[in-house]
Amino acid sequence: MGKFVRNFDPKKRLTIPSVWRDALGPKCVYVMPDTQNHCLQLIPKDMMESRLAELQRQPISNVQLNALLAAIGENSEMLEFDVQGRIRISDRLLAYANLKGAVVMKGSIRMATIWPAEETPAEAAVDVAKLQSAMAALNF
Repeated sequence: MGKFVRNFDPKKRLTIPSVWRDALGPKCVYVMPDTQNHCLQLIPKDMMESRLAELQRQPISNVQLNALLAAIGENSEMLEFDVQGRIRISDRLLAYANLKGAVVMKGSIRMATIWPAEETPAEAAVDVAKLQSAMAALNF
């Protein structure tokens, strides 16, 4: 949860907020493009690995499943945190989301997203109407 503004360092590494690191995974995080928006998703290790375990129980001879998994595999990355909590996302994924310089990292309960800072509108206050709508729709 939360929202953070970060900058890439000169080697294009991004520091993940310390409060997120354990939630995402003790040593790594999965990164993939968001297919609805030009941003990247940070998917927690446990979530991704449990989903992959479900899919791996399917027959290895399932050609259609293999093709679908290949599409996911070639467009995602498993990245380890360095000792300072940084990751280095591939240039290809950075280009997809137009990420350079400052970025905004937003928590979204199940995962987090990374957006270009210049494409994220400034938010002066809590959007109570949006929050109420979300809570009502989810019976939260």
